[in-house]
Amino acid sequence: MGLLVVAALAGACGYTASARYQPSGATPSSGAAHDPTTDPASATAVALSVATETYRTDIGNATAAFVADIGTLQEAVDGGDIGAAKSDELAAQAQYDTFRQLEGSNAVNASTLDELATEVAPNGSFAGLHAVERDLWTSGNARADVAGLSVQAPVAQYLLSRDRLTPEAIGTTAVSELGWVVSTALPGREERFSHLDAVDIAAAVEAADQAFAAIEPVGRTVDPDLTTSVAQVFSSLEADVASLGPPTQVPDAAIPTTLRLSVSQQVDAATGGYWLVASDGGIFSFDAPFEGSMGATPLNKPVVGIAAAPGASGYWLVAADGGVFALGSTGFSGSMGGQPLNAPVVGI
Repeated sequence: MGLLVVAALAGACGYTASARYQPSGATPSSGAAHDPTTDPASATAVALSVATETYRTDIGNATAAFVADIGTLQEAVDGGDIGAAKSDELAAQAQYDTFRQLEGSNAVNASTLDELATEVAPNGSFAGLHAVERDLWTSGNARADVAGLSVQAPVAQYLLSRDRLTPEAIGTTAVSELGWVVSTALPGREERFSHLDAVDIAAAVEAADQAFAAIEPVGRTVDPDLTTSVAQVFSSLEADVASLGPPTQVPDAAIPTTLRLSVSQQVDAATGGYWLVASDGGIFSFDAPFEGSMGATPLNKPVVGIAAAPGASGYWLVAADGGVFALGSTGFSGSMGGQPLNAPVVGI
């Protein structure tokens, strides 16, 4: 499961971030000094907060650099320096790749920044980085298209400055970045005019690594072995990308098939398949075997978690009342279903 599991584990420990858990009716202790360096709950809370703020700072730096790159691009285009403009466009594209998964949630703004020609509706207008790419590498009104970008770039900067992602959301963003590398950048589907998709490959891998670095300290507190494994995969990914040389000088045709395969395999190792579970027990499998679900089965309480069975084909679901459902070839070792609980179960 790799990166997504590290993210999920980091998110799962978030319930300790606000206070220690105490059984219902218990009286909070008093008098003892609260030492955040030794209290596991406080240490976790600090790590969670640091992960969120670290990633927020990273995205803030990327959006600021993006706005600056668009400004430099506009100066080059207005000055008629096409060579400099091409370099500036590629630099802006690389910065956009750092936050493309976050910006993608705002379809309107994303389309004005990074829309592909193939995504434009009939009789629609083509705008954004790829319109400028077309203008510079083939033909078009670069001045007008860059002017449009210069208006929208600060909008993206402002909107993303408001985001504060949980460690789980940060990890999911990294997974999405790597998935995009395999589905779009590696096959050469992004830079249709410059044919320099190596820029996107390098930038997206770096963005995913940056996201992982933000949650890595939390991951090491909950599953150090798995976190180390994911870190090693990222090292291999970075080595593969570095072997290409300067991305702006590597046309798509020059990317070896062996490297495309290696990057795809490393991405699979980092992310793996995964399942999503709905509160009604429905299962959605992504590159992972479907072993059944509790969807359409009446439940006493909603399902709140899922866990893969090590060494077996299947998974366990757990409901808020402690009921456990073993699906696939997993074993059932009991549950808390039907037992009085001081608080609902939140995971497995």
